[in-house]
Amino acid sequence: MASASEQSTGAPAFKLEALPEAIQLSRQLRRHITLRWVAVGGVLLVALVARVVFAIGLAMVPVLLIAGMIAAYNLAFAWWLQGERQAQHGRAFAIVQIIADLLALTALLHFTGGVENPFFLVYFIHVGLGSVLLPARDIYRMTALAVGLFAALVGAEYVGWLPHVHMTGFLPIELCHEPAFVAATLGAFAVTLSLVAVAATGVIAELEQHRAEQASARQHELEQTQARLVELDRMRAFFLALASHDLKTPLAVVVNYINTILDGYVGEVDPKHRRWLERSVVRLQELIQLIDDFLAVSQLDEARIAQELEPTDLAAVAEAAVQEVTARARDKEVTVQTAIPSQLPQVHGSPKRLHRMLVNLLDNGIKFTPAGGQVTVALVKEPDCVRIDVMDTGVGIPADYLPHVFEDYFRLRRKEFVPGAGLGLSTARRIVEAHGGKIWVESPYCADHAGAKFTCRLRRVTTDQQQPAAG
Repeated sequence: MASASEQSTGAPAFKLEALPEAIQLSRQLRRHITLRWVAVGGVLLVALVARVVFAIGLAMVPVLLIAGMIAAYNLAFAWWLQGERQAQHGRAFAIVQIIADLLALTALLHFTGGVENPFFLVYFIHVGLGSVLLPARDIYRMTALAVGLFAALVGAEYVGWLPHVHMTGFLPIELCHEPAFVAATLGAFAVTLSLVAVAATGVIAELEQHRAEQASARQHELEQTQARLVELDRMRAFFLALASHDLKTPLAVVVNYINTILDGYVGEVDPKHRRWLERSVVRLQELIQLIDDFLAVSQLDEARIAQELEPTDLAAVAEAAVQEVTARARDKEVTVQTAIPSQLPQVHGSPKRLHRMLVNLLDNGIKFTPAGGQVTVALVKEPDCVRIDVMDTGVGIPADYLPHVFEDYFRLRRKEFVPGAGLGLSTARRIVEAHGGKIWVESPYCADHAGAKFTCRLRRVTTDQQQPAAG
């Protein structure tokens, strides 16, 4: 169903929508869970190489336990990320992950040399990755937490509150008790990590601003495109109105003049002249119908049709449609017949739209039925609908063309010229679908000939929707 803006202008309204932040955050968290699995493998590999290759003394049991703990909470995070809860608590979920990683890293550093372990630089990785996930204020808090945890670890080992685990074979002396080394390392760590946090958040902010500017520029371009489409639609409406008045009206006047001649008001018309005049009327009516097809397509709006729906006598509509195409059928020497049962229930529809739909289907059958053939419109009562069958004994439709017959401007390739713009069947389809019905085609539909059968179903009017009896 078209929106109000679309209905008023006739052109589609565009709106640029950025990717929701929750989706972006979810994607980043999935990447971080993958990286955490890599980190677990890296811890085990580095510990193994240090122990076996370089003969560095490590507390392997605590290291393995911490690696197992990281793997365990990573499994929990992965499970949490599968549900819908993370969409509602994405920011808190990201903060919990970073805090858990910082605590695990601090514990791992304690059992692998403390301040003597150069892998304390991994703190920088967490701050850098966190800047992609969280706002600047949260990154500054995470930076303060990282500095505080490392300082607490180094300080506790320096004063002896925590036992220092020295990696024998890596450094000859325990640097954790050297005040100059400890102070320099902590100072450099705190300053550098703070600068990284400020720089990272600044870069991310600039990228976000640049992306917002690009989105704004694209939105402006789309608005300009929409304005051009609105103008083109206005010009289209003007042209169609012009075609309706300046083309259709004169043609209708010419048809009336010729009919006046055929009726004998200007004198007797001999059979030969009558024949040519009748053929001229048929061709003019085909041209008028072509103009009507263009106008009908321009006015096929579901909201407009929905306002026209009412209890409709489909039998009367079918009879009027047959009467309209009789002259064209007679010109082609094609018989048009009806099969309408008595006491046919009303349908919920627009009489003029259903009339146009039936005329289009009947015209299609007449065009592709050779002389001596017939076109039949049959109405069938079904439990919850009325079925319409429009059948012809014509040349039929090749199987390759069947999926495309209801497309705009689609025409069957024939050696002989067949008038029309390829809009009749697509207009019929749109009218049926606007009524909530279905339409399809079969060809051949019986063993006697290769003709086509168009079928559609329309909803019956329920008892409380029936029109009151006249009089």
